[in-house]
Amino acid sequence: MKSTRKYILAVCVLAIGFAVPSIQAQEDAPRPPKKEGGPRGDRAAMLKEKLGLTDAQTEQIKKIFADQQEAMKALREKEGDRESKKDAMKQIHEDTKAKIDAVLTAEQKAKMDTMREKRKDGPGGDKKPKGEKGPKEDGKGPKGPKGPPPAEDAEM
Repeated sequence: MKSTRKYILAVCVLAIGFAVPSIQAQEDAPRPPKKEGGPRGDRAAMLKEKLGLTDAQTEQIKKIFADQQEAMKALREKEGDRESKKDAMKQIHEDTKAKIDAVLTAEQKAKMDTMREKRKDGPGGDKKPKGEKGPKEDGKGPKGPKGPPPAEDAEM
């Protein structure tokens, strides 16, 4: 019985001995560089591609996004209740939107408005309004009310 315990203990010590160096190697490994522009990537570059921005416009928009990011960071660090912070964040977003629109030409602004509308509708941009159900395009899904159709103006 004692020899079995010693054997199990020895196996555990060896397993831990082999695991520690590999864990340390993972911790010491260099991390991949962060994407420019935060978690969403480089939004200015995306807008440059989709809206056909000039280099000067792209630089202005990068500055606007950087200012927005700083304002949001300051707001998160600030003391206060959640609702007031939420309202302040909405205001920062609206201000950023207005600043970006001021940089764009009329044609670019029209494209931007279309992109914003599609984003409101969700992925794909063709979301049905809430409550509107119907058969799916693949034929699966609700087909209408179950049971016999209601009687039309039956006399009583």
